Amino acid sequence: MLGAVFAHATTPAGQGRKQRPKPRGKKTTHGEKSVSQIHQQHGELASVAEPKPLSERMVMREHAKHEMRRATEDWVSGRLTTHEHKAVHARGKHVLAGKHPHEFHGKSGERKIKGLR
Repeated sequence: MLGAVFAHATTPAGQGRKQRPKPRGKKTTHGEKSVSQIHQQHGELASVAEPKPLSERMVMREHAKHEMRRATEDWVSGRLTTHEHKAVHARGKHVLAGKHPHEFHGKSGERKIKGLR
């Protein structure tokens, strides 16, 4: 009923959006432009795809962050001394700076800290 009242609300047949012509011969359309991932179907969310596995460096960085967090929790609860807490953070910062753990030659280097298992 509103269409009859507002006659100019509908798009005239000759002024609609033009579609790209289909390719002829051996040409292809190169997939849909509206999708963001390879092999993604139209209307499918990009988050459905399998997540990429983390690289070794990213796993090492995540582990360093976790150990620094855990060392702080242990230090607050009294299970670690201040010296041991600083040693864990020094090693963690070394890894987070992009260096390899075995290259760390700080005061707590590769030797075992007394009191830890």
